[in-house]
Amino acid sequence: MTERTFSRRDFLLTGAGAGVALVVAVNLPLTDLAAEEARGDAVVGFHPAAWISIDTDGIVSVVVDEHELGQGVLTALPMIVAEELEADWSKMRPLPPPEDPSTWVRTISTGGSTSIRTAWQPLRNAAAAAREMLRTAAAQTWGVDRAECVARNSEIVHQKSGRRLGYGALVEAASRLPVPAAPPLKANKDFTILGKPKPRVEIREKVGGTALYGYDLDLPGMLTAVVARPPAFGAVLKSVDDVAARRVAGVVDVIRIPQGVAVVAKNTWSALEGRKALRLDWDASPAKGLGSEALFAEFQELAKQPGQVTRNIGDAPAALGAAAKVVESEFFSPFMDHIPMEPMNAAALVKDGKVEVWVPTQIATGSQQAAAAVAGVKPGDVKLHSLLAGGAFGRRLSPDDTILAVEVAKRMPGTTVHVVWTREDSIRNGTYRPLTYHRLRGGLDAAGKPVAWMHHVLGAGAGGLVGRGDEVPYAIPNLRAEIHTKKTAIPVGAWRSVHFTHMGWVIETFMDELAVAAGKDPYQFRRDALGNSPKLLACLDLAAEKAGWGKPLPKGVFRGIACASSFASHAAEVAEVSVSPEGRVRVHRVVAAVHVGTVINPDMLQAQVEGAVTLALSYTLKHQITVEDGAVREGNFDDYPIMRMDDMPPVEVYVVPSEDAPTGIGEPPVPPLPPAVCNAIFAATGKRIRRLPIDPKLLRV
Repeated sequence: MTERTFSRRDFLLTGAGAGVALVVAVNLPLTDLAAEEARGDAVVGFHPAAWISIDTDGIVSVVVDEHELGQGVLTALPMIVAEELEADWSKMRPLPPPEDPSTWVRTISTGGSTSIRTAWQPLRNAAAAAREMLRTAAAQTWGVDRAECVARNSEIVHQKSGRRLGYGALVEAASRLPVPAAPPLKANKDFTILGKPKPRVEIREKVGGTALYGYDLDLPGMLTAVVARPPAFGAVLKSVDDVAARRVAGVVDVIRIPQGVAVVAKNTWSALEGRKALRLDWDASPAKGLGSEALFAEFQELAKQPGQVTRNIGDAPAALGAAAKVVESEFFSPFMDHIPMEPMNAAALVKDGKVEVWVPTQIATGSQQAAAAVAGVKPGDVKLHSLLAGGAFGRRLSPDDTILAVEVAKRMPGTTVHVVWTREDSIRNGTYRPLTYHRLRGGLDAAGKPVAWMHHVLGAGAGGLVGRGDEVPYAIPNLRAEIHTKKTAIPVGAWRSVHFTHMGWVIETFMDELAVAAGKDPYQFRRDALGNSPKLLACLDLAAEKAGWGKPLPKGVFRGIACASSFASHAAEVAEVSVSPEGRVRVHRVVAAVHVGTVINPDMLQAQVEGAVTLALSYTLKHQITVEDGAVREGNFDDYPIMRMDDMPPVEVYVVPSEDAPTGIGEPPVPPLPPAVCNAIFAATGKRIRRLPIDPKLLRV
């Protein structure tokens, strides 16, 4: 492909390989070169952020510069292209992210429910441009009016004569045409692919067991390593006795690295047995004495002092003083691990100044940069294979898996080393959702209308992960939010729905308390306060309608409702719950309503909501990360349990119809679920849940 100068504001259509393919390049938003674009600078070279290519067989390839984490992006983005291109779905092929992310025009990173949201318009424009050029090429080939040529199912059809030409036959002629500046886009009513169920393109390999995940990696000559890490966060290794470890059959080497000690072996079992045989002496951790309960106690005291004000509307303290009723509450939210089903892992090869990495990641660009920094090479000298990930939920936004692999591999040049983490390694060395404490005060006037709201949030982590306390969606005339954050030795990171998880629970549980204090129905109380959030209100109404809010339930079953907005989307959920005399909570049904704009694939939307509900129920009912003396106590699913099939309720999913551009769906259904369950528990028992996970002892009769 010849180098040329072009403006990133333009589409680029070029012949590739002497006319064997039509290639449409388009720049997606959020590029690293945004400043240059703002100045109108030209860029030398071919720098597309995504491209569509059509070969002479009519096969349409779409580069998906997002990571497949189980959310279905390998299917969804090609669906957008196929719809606008009028392509035969059987001819669509997704291509993985490039193996040299440093050449890509934007950072390759998947998170925040942004994949479809950021690709929607650019991919439609690119596909429409290709479609219009193929129409022009066909019209010129036949010598007919272009208006008489229509695109249908990967063919251009001349309506008057019935003549047809497949896209493959037209790519060479089309590649010589100018790109239309503003190609017409299809109306939603004309969609034939979008909004219809499509099986995931990788589903056959996943079901058949041939899909390659990181943990499945098996390369010629590859060795396996596990790492012994500090018993508490921040502890420093003083000495190593590896004599017994080296005697274990299959152990090849024992290597000291900054993170601890790596045992390299011919197989995983030998590596694990070698690690068991190590005798290590560690300095006392600087986190000694640090624990979850101590942090909660510290935050309770700190909440008595003013925090950083993040939102201030009206005069909340004065309005509280004049309120007819005042409600006060506090909430405790623990550290939380991501627990993707595939534990962390990565493989690396360092040889002759080059690095090759195989990793299931959310951040190809970040992983490449991290590998380069560890190996002391340029990012372009790192070839990165982004593998399918068995779940992520934000955990794979950290490159610590890649760093660990390269640290070991650079000490064994020329050898590919696969560093695997056990479940215990993954849970005890995670990047956790921060522990937070919340103190709230709310005021009602004589008519039971909310007139004041004060929220002080304190958390063990950065503000973006803790939240700001200003996420309240309701129209309350006097509102004040304050925050305190504290950096600790406990590593924190983005968790599915990030701060909206604990904020949704706190805000919606407290809103329920205000409704009870006002003597009003919780659904109607919310409805009356959501006048400035029409999309969230539509979700609330739809969830209440589909759940039969207000209608009789079986004896012993009670409803709770909650709603929340996050990641440009909106969701409301109703939970039907019973509580046994022993305090055991059973969720019988969940009804979810979402507003996500245009739906790409309803099957994947359903799966995402079901997955979100499963995760949210797990941390509501089952598990938490407990820090004791600077270390995580939990280690596997026996003490960090998740919902099982026999625990799960049916999940009904409803969508508010919309022709808006699509928004996120992976994270928005998480926040409403815990408060919906907790509010139902209150309806059943009269007891408020102010700490998660729910302790059955508090609910025993």
